Amino acid sequence: MTCILQTFPMPEGPQADLERDYDVRVAAFPDPEELRRLAVGSEGVIAGTEPWPRELLKEMAGTMRCISRVGTGVDSIDLEAATEAGVAVLNGPGEMSQTVAEYAVGMMWTLARRLREADSSVRIEGFAKRIVLLGNDMAGKTVGIVGFGDIGRRVAMICRHGFGMRVLVTTANPDPLRLHAAGVEASFTPLHELLSQADFVTLHTPVTSSTVGMIGRRELELMKPGAFLINSSRGRLVDEDAIVEAMRDGHLGGFGSDVFAVEPPPTDHPFFDLPRTILTPHFGSHSHESMFRMSDRAVRNLREFMEGGRPERTVNPAVYDRLSV
Repeated sequence: MTCILQTFPMPEGPQADLERDYDVRVAAFPDPEELRRLAVGSEGVIAGTEPWPRELLKEMAGTMRCISRVGTGVDSIDLEAATEAGVAVLNGPGEMSQTVAEYAVGMMWTLARRLREADSSVRIEGFAKRIVLLGNDMAGKTVGIVGFGDIGRRVAMICRHGFGMRVLVTTANPDPLRLHAAGVEASFTPLHELLSQADFVTLHTPVTSSTVGMIGRRELELMKPGAFLINSSRGRLVDEDAIVEAMRDGHLGGFGSDVFAVEPPPTDHPFFDLPRTILTPHFGSHSHESMFRMSDRAVRNLREFMEGGRPERTVNPAVYDRLSV
């Protein structure tokens, strides 16, 4: 029976589907050494966000056939090395888009209304700060959305139609037809202009050579005093040291992050001591509904590939040219 390594937990339904036809090795969130050991002999992987570097993929060449990601991001996988090793990389864009969009907007609202501080105050002081903890409305404010894929588009829809916000978008593909198709009244805007005008900035772009560290000291200085920054995409999009400085000197009004440069972050991470900050464990895409959809897609992608198909959601389609040689 084909051996499949599973590094990410899945709901009962997709889990049963996987185990019905495959010999499954389960090792949730393995460290690099455990991953290397368990990957030996595995023909496929149901993967989370663990790193798959060139050295490991090269070692697995000839045995491993595909890595099927539960979710969308594949920045933890060396795609060039995977293609060279004959490993197809599969993902599931769109399965969690609404969930992440709701998370991002919820984080904006939570920070703006100071809900974390209010909760803590009630637990310690009762209603002593009832009229002191004044927050900000979102209605009529400007939201800057960096990245206009499926998640960014949904954030724009919620903010525009749900809160009546002015929407600015920075994207590598500023085609006005994309706004029309989304049914969103918004403006494509260069990043520096977006940062200087937005009351809320939310990141929804993948990690690439051009986006790593895209929000650094210079970009934070461009932001309006008191503006809020939300990152539910990838930790490497921001300069974490610069975020700490901007929060400590009061330039940023609040920071919410679901992601970190190193995950999980070390226990002495400076983010932990910052006020007006909300941190979550890279779970913005995790709801009961989205976890089922993402897991089901990952299993279906893997099964289609193992049965000789070419899944539409193949991130490195050039691998099929290599496999056909």
